Amino acid sequence: MSTNDIRIFRFDASSCNGCDIEILGILALGLPLDELGVKIVDAPQEANTLVITGGVNIKSEAELEETYELIEPPRRVIAIGSCAATMGIFKGSYSMIGPIDEIVPVDLYIMGCPPRPQTIVGALSDALGLNIEGMESLLETPEGFRGEPVVNSTKCIGCAACMHSCPAGAIEIDNIGADRIVKFTHKDCICCATCEEVCPSEAIELTYKDKLWFVDKEAAISEATVELKQCLLCGLPFTSSRQIDWAIKKIEEKLPISQEAHDQLLHNSSICTDCRKKSINGVKEAKKILVSLALRTQ
Repeated sequence: MSTNDIRIFRFDASSCNGCDIEILGILALGLPLDELGVKIVDAPQEANTLVITGGVNIKSEAELEETYELIEPPRRVIAIGSCAATMGIFKGSYSMIGPIDEIVPVDLYIMGCPPRPQTIVGALSDALGLNIEGMESLLETPEGFRGEPVVNSTKCIGCAACMHSCPAGAIEIDNIGADRIVKFTHKDCICCATCEEVCPSEAIELTYKDKLWFVDKEAAISEATVELKQCLLCGLPFTSSRQIDWAIKKIEEKLPISQEAHDQLLHNSSICTDCRKKSINGVKEAKKILVSLALRTQ
């Protein structure tokens, strides 16, 4: 029998109810909450732990502040899902005030859209010290579950297809010195799998193997570092070396070319856009190569 005294009050700040359904799904796992020392209460005055879903809107702001004050100190606040962390897909809406931590302090963020019941229980177990020995089988991840995206540094070509297609704006790409940093911010991710589908090098995988709860939401990231190629003319880094190699390889898979044509493609691809624009001969040469390839496919 657990010696924990965890009394949870659930507050919906403005969620789509996806996370709330997953919280209720915990009951379907068959976990003996009483034995774990966990109780779901009906009033904030009875609770010492506040579980919040959704971002804060103009109607829920005052209610959340009032509810937080009613929770028994020392209060523990757990934000569940992307919307609670960043407002998710509702970010920018006229009715939204902000993420949970702009209204009340947050002790733990559980990422996901929505996080599965097993993830929520795992996070609570880790953060609140629940003794789940012997119950591990109940927390196993279902086969094929759609988790959070993780980018593989050895496969990523830095093409930015993932960033441009991400509906949640959860992917950032920055050129720092001679490197391109591809960063997935899980606090914003809605687990739609678009990035995985569009990635041409299969560098992105939606996984459930990593721990998806954090004390600091800014720590919830997956990164890849890709080396940038220097322009042959100005010497400035401008694009991913892997992307150039990948593009030429794809051309050669579809259309076998001579070593001379390969070298010409590589040379022209190694000149940045600005330098190409300044060089009339460079533009002509690039067009000549493309026309010759186009004619060979006819």
